[in-house]
Amino acid sequence: MKHALRLIFGSALLLALAACRAPTDDHTKQANAPMELRIYAVPPEQTPNLADALGNALGKMANVTMPAPGKLLVYAPHDAQASISTAIASLGEASPADQKSAQVNLQFWIVDGATGPGSDDAALQPLSTTLDTVRKAMGPLHFRLDQTLAAMASAGQDGSIRASTDAGYARNIDFTVHAVNDNNINLWVRYGDDSGYGLTMLKTQIDAESGHYVVLAQAPGACIPALPGKPVQPCPEKPALRLFIVRADRLPPHA
Repeated sequence: MKHALRLIFGSALLLALAACRAPTDDHTKQANAPMELRIYAVPPEQTPNLADALGNALGKMANVTMPAPGKLLVYAPHDAQASISTAIASLGEASPADQKSAQVNLQFWIVDGATGPGSDDAALQPLSTTLDTVRKAMGPLHFRLDQTLAAMASAGQDGSIRASTDAGYARNIDFTVHAVNDNNINLWVRYGDDSGYGLTMLKTQIDAESGHYVVLAQAPGACIPALPGKPVQPCPEKPALRLFIVRADRLPPHA
């Protein structure tokens, strides 16, 4: 078993925005929700970025335009306007120094689970609570760590991790830390595994709480054949599933 750990450092401009979510009502209720037009005052230099971010977050449920620098015109359901207002207000509370110092450490875990009783890999001890939750939902399982990867990023920064599996296949993770607000981290992730087995592709965006593990994906497990020239990998028992897990930690300023 191979444990790969790669750190990628960089810097980028900040885009700070608390995530706005659509109401959890069904689509019919959303469609019939009363609409409301509001004008919001925003930092002039952030107007284009905020307009794009709000538009992406709200999707088809709202229309966001920029009538002038420092102003956003938002036509959205009445129930969503409170969330929008809170998000914009939180942006104004953060000083430029605080925004620029918002850095995040990302840890990605690729974990295989086999059915039946057994011991988890010792390296997975930090994830024990998360894995116990999976066991409660799916029955007896024991877990093996396939690979762990890591990166460090600033708010607003794109990043990539390029790695390979023990069988010789390329494994890629692309990510964007869209915003960091207190302990909330808005994160976009794209995962790709060229083996063609199990979890091969994923694209998702989440609001992660700093210091918490999040299962981003679950896929069927597989014994993956090695590429020509690579040693055959032992597979004493076929994994029942593969998990892709992330933990995001907001770092102190100047960490």
